[in-house]
Amino acid sequence: MKPVTTVTAPRGTGKSSIEWPGSALRLPAATWLSSMALICALIVLGTIALEHPRPERTATFLGSIGLVAAWRYGWWLTHALRASYYLRRRFPAIRARADALAPDRRFQHVYAVVLSYDIAPALFRSVYDGLLREAITYGAPTTIVASITSERDRALLKEVYLAAGAPPTVEIVTQYQEGTGKRTAMGEALRIVSRRCPPGNSALVLMDGDILLEEGALTRSLAIMSADPRLGAVTTNNDAIVEGSYLTRQWYFTRYAQRHLLMASMSLSERLLVLTGRFSIFRATLATEPEFIDLVERDGVDHWRYGRLDFVSGDDKSTWFHAIRSGARMLYIPDVKVYGAEALPAGDGFFRGSTRLMQRWFGNMLRANGRAIALGPRRLGLFTWWALVDQRLSMWTSLIGPYSAVTFALLVSPVYLAYYALWVLTTRIFMSVAIGVAYRRFSPAWPFVLYYNQIWGALLKVYLSFRLNRQGWTRQNLGAGPDKDRLDIWAARAMHAAALVSAMFFVAVASGQLPVPGASDWKFLLAFGAR
Repeated sequence: MKPVTTVTAPRGTGKSSIEWPGSALRLPAATWLSSMALICALIVLGTIALEHPRPERTATFLGSIGLVAAWRYGWWLTHALRASYYLRRRFPAIRARADALAPDRRFQHVYAVVLSYDIAPALFRSVYDGLLREAITYGAPTTIVASITSERDRALLKEVYLAAGAPPTVEIVTQYQEGTGKRTAMGEALRIVSRRCPPGNSALVLMDGDILLEEGALTRSLAIMSADPRLGAVTTNNDAIVEGSYLTRQWYFTRYAQRHLLMASMSLSERLLVLTGRFSIFRATLATEPEFIDLVERDGVDHWRYGRLDFVSGDDKSTWFHAIRSGARMLYIPDVKVYGAEALPAGDGFFRGSTRLMQRWFGNMLRANGRAIALGPRRLGLFTWWALVDQRLSMWTSLIGPYSAVTFALLVSPVYLAYYALWVLTTRIFMSVAIGVAYRRFSPAWPFVLYYNQIWGALLKVYLSFRLNRQGWTRQNLGAGPDKDRLDIWAARAMHAAALVSAMFFVAVASGQLPVPGASDWKFLLAFGAR
């Protein structure tokens, strides 16, 4: 008999101490290199900034980026303070109340929809074994709808179910995917649940087939929901089991750490900006509404240039939009972790792989963002509404700093590049440490990764905002495809270029690099355009 290989999620209650890189004498070579790079960069940039005489227009340069920096970092600090209050004050009170009420407030039935597309056998076993054990521990009747791709998956499910003792309180229903995308599979699975007419006091778990649950994840999450009948959905803390280089691992960890801080901040408003498809829990009455299922299966937006744009990926944006449109309260559970198996798309290096993933994520955000903003601050709450607006603004404001630094360096003095680089490094170190303390993990590579995500991410968002028809799913190679014809291609390029030039012109005028256009200038431009 062949030995059974399993993948084990780290166990715990989410209250572990900070996971620093380890003993100073046993740090990985990459950690040493990134630490030395950080220190050397600070020394070199600081020396250049101090030794070179300040150019006459230094005050203008600092003023031009200072106002934007005050706004951007003020907004970030607001999130950081809100997150700290939620993590240290508000959520512990929520947890204490939930634990006190847990024995008396339990869900009558629990449903779980698990989307498993071409998952390796060892990981497949571990995912369902963990979910089964969590369901047994909770004790309520549980129905698991396993959306699978082959007979091999079905055989593995039977093996795991029997190994768990064939629990009588747990039923597993298998559903074969058509291979046309996650949305179709999820819609069919939700209809299976809907046809069973879930009791009013039921919960429904939506999770990906490569997610490992830590011990007590289901029970502790359901306790939060059952204690507050107003909650329509909750999502948990995420961590990653990453395959790849040191840089790839830190890139994923940085993203999860940023997510942790933002989710905690938004939870003070009882609204979130996404309900992660990796693992989220909904009231069954909400997740089996026909409108919810239809939106998951056939979501899309109408675009003035492309017409109807059907969503390929981004199902978590669809489930979130229905929940927030319905007025459902949402909460982030920071003391429950789920672990996702993460890797860059096969065959891609770090830059290409991270770019492809960011294109998918940012494309989903841009498509879903506008219709959510249209719901208005009265319906969403002012803070949540402004957080959505800020997603649109930040892709432009993030580019003001590097643009100003480059133009001042070309027109006045190269020392401005040192000033800007020193500012970037100092602020990103502070942000990285703050995020690391909240997330209980830190790496000296994070300041570099944060800046890469900010600037390259902003450029990608601007690029995609003029090409919303482009979307893909890296795992199944599904996508909306390229532009229809050359006219579409050139129209996108023209609008993209016009927006960038206009933004640069505005920054140049605001920073004093160009004079403010007068009446004679506008008359000349109008006359020139009329020729």
